[in-house]
Amino acid sequence: MFQDNPLLAQLKQQLHSQTPRAEGVVKATEKGFGFLEVDAQKSYFIPPPQMKKVMHGDRIIAVIHSEKERESAEPEELVEPFLTRFVGKVQGKNDRLAIVPDHPLLKDAIPCRAARGLNHEFKEGDWAVAEMRRHPLKGDRSFYAELTQYITFGDDHFVPWWVTLARHNLEKEAPDGVATEMLDEGLVREDLTALDFVTIDSASTEDMDDALFAKALPDDKLQLIVAIADPTAWIAEGSKLDKAAKIRAFTNYLPGFNIPMLPRELSDDLCSLRANEVRPVLACRMTLSADGTIEDNIEFFAATIESKAKLVYDQVSDWLENTGDWKPESEAIAEQVRLLAQICQRRGEWRHNHALVFKDRPDYRFILGGKR
Repeated sequence: MFQDNPLLAQLKQQLHSQTPRAEGVVKATEKGFGFLEVDAQKSYFIPPPQMKKVMHGDRIIAVIHSEKERESAEPEELVEPFLTRFVGKVQGKNDRLAIVPDHPLLKDAIPCRAARGLNHEFKEGDWAVAEMRRHPLKGDRSFYAELTQYITFGDDHFVPWWVTLARHNLEKEAPDGVATEMLDEGLVREDLTALDFVTIDSASTEDMDDALFAKALPDDKLQLIVAIADPTAWIAEGSKLDKAAKIRAFTNYLPGFNIPMLPRELSDDLCSLRANEVRPVLACRMTLSADGTIEDNIEFFAATIESKAKLVYDQVSDWLENTGDWKPESEAIAEQVRLLAQICQRRGEWRHNHALVFKDRPDYRFILGGKR
């Protein structure tokens, strides 16, 4: 007799509208309960049974209950899930798979299956990329995920790096393809091959992408030319390599190795500013006054250079401090090091006088969790 009763429907709607609700973000705890954080000052307790409907980080709308002067939240509607695409470690049990998200507050294993077409037999300990497919607040009985990408096996020593790349959806290999000859750009390049350019990098660096040349000028001024490797001399706009570089945007430097933006034949060879090799560059010529100010006559131009030496940070630093066995291979290179050290000192003093956030601190360090 109550089916499709308009008065009953109206009463339900009225009760629903009068029930207090709040929107916020779920914050889980290690003890099973959680909180709905509405803002910096207000939060509501979420009991353990209700926490099974949500996940840490979910933005939800919840019904607020008051009992014995204590308020609690009952999750009702999912506004924005915390997990969509995520990285985790696979668990296997009784031929069933689950994945534990790589997050300190997400401890529960989420049942999952491999996506169709993914040609890998997942096993205990594997790392994978997954996407959420079901959520209790979307009308599903439980959480469920789909494995969309195999990352690596559990005992791989490079797990931290592969996981980091996968989490940010970054490539783990160098791009394919190589340009074997320079383009006919019709671009006039200034010939700077006679100048004593040097590169300063770590000893293992192969992709030298910048070189420096310094010269003393009258009135205690210094000239600095910064040359940046120019891969556009090899890669045509709109080409496959150009599109790949646009997507990657940069080289990823990881402990012990890197994932280049360009094919290694370009980044480590043809475009690398190797010593005694002529290379196309984009250059900037600038003048520094005695107090380190960069004057207005800054000039950008295309050029060709020939680096005269590959220098190493630590060796240069030791030589300037009169320690260690290394020394520049020629007086011309030694003069470059001395001039570049002067430029560094002048710019440091200029920064101290004009660009410090805290005048009483010439430099600063970040302190995170008690570690510097």
